[in-house]
Amino acid sequence: MERWVYDSDSGRSEKRRRGLFVWLLDMAFAVVTIVVALLLLFMYLAPYVSPDASWIFSVLGLVAPVIYVSGIILFLYWVIRWRWGYASLMLVLLLFGVPKISLYYKMDTLRHYGEPTYDRSALKVMTYNVRMFYGDDGKSTVDSLAAFVNRYDPDILCIEEFSDQAKGATMRFDSLIAPGYRRAVYSRDREGADGVSLAVYSKFRILDSGCVDCINDVDTTRTAAVWADLRLDRDTVRVFCNHLRSTHIKSADGEYLMNYRFLTDTARHEKLYSILTRFRYNSISRSHQVDTLSQLIAATPHARIVCGDFNDTPLSYTYRLMSRGLQDAFREKGRGFSHTYRGFYDTFRIDYVLVSDAFEVISYEVPQVEFSDHHPVFVRLKYNSQRQ
Repeated sequence: MERWVYDSDSGRSEKRRRGLFVWLLDMAFAVVTIVVALLLLFMYLAPYVSPDASWIFSVLGLVAPVIYVSGIILFLYWVIRWRWGYASLMLVLLLFGVPKISLYYKMDTLRHYGEPTYDRSALKVMTYNVRMFYGDDGKSTVDSLAAFVNRYDPDILCIEEFSDQAKGATMRFDSLIAPGYRRAVYSRDREGADGVSLAVYSKFRILDSGCVDCINDVDTTRTAAVWADLRLDRDTVRVFCNHLRSTHIKSADGEYLMNYRFLTDTARHEKLYSILTRFRYNSISRSHQVDTLSQLIAATPHARIVCGDFNDTPLSYTYRLMSRGLQDAFREKGRGFSHTYRGFYDTFRIDYVLVSDAFEVISYEVPQVEFSDHHPVFVRLKYNSQRQ
């Protein structure tokens, strides 16, 4: 017959070990909670601090979704642990950021059956960074892009990184797209026609057009935007096609950071310094461009459509100034999580269509095509001159 003997000393020792482990775990989570709480506070300030004053805030805006989700996880942990002090802290900070969620994610509560139908009078607008007509394999995408544009048939087409470096690319693109488009195009490089350019294609009459040069002590980039005044009904609508300064953080840099290669790389100091230096310089440069552009956009007396590659996330100084007084098509009619840049694990929305109150956003779409390192943004609008 077996006898079971309970060792009280062993039981108490086991409880002490478990208690010590839980205490250490709570202490670790407490430290992380304080750090994340501070990051959340500074993240909310990111759109209001110019990178020229402190570029670190730009980094927080870049990783905003990660910080916010971390806050949610910490809140749930403290609820499970019944530690209401820490839980309340995280809850307050998370609630403060709720209005920002629609910048990244739009819940779709309606059921959809079949293909949606739209009024034929809807104004169709597309913006696309075409990466100089080169695909991932280094081959020309001119023919594919032209076919894609013809399929969507936009009334207004804004193209960034529009280039003729591939011999005859622009001429071939013009010959392949449907007839009836008028074009306003300007090069970043005043010296010649082979520089990276911006273009506005329109089925409406172009009354006037021009470019916006942003030249300062930091930025030597010439053209940051092209504008074109279009005749829409009896009114004038001004379209801005923008390509703001890139961060110049490459996919290889992203993989280097995301895969923690810097932990074992003997040259990590040089590589990390290079990444941070490029990010800092270009964030400051982009903020100078935005300071100029946002004032010109706000001073425009006509209805406005502001398109393009902003090279910055929705929780940024760039977005706040560029979208001031305008509607973001994604916030109005987007669904789910939207990304427009194909790098960095499909996490960044950096291409936008913003419109003034004269327009009602009817639809928002990001076609998942791979003719570039970006996806295009395609929206439908309803124009109402009485709403100006």
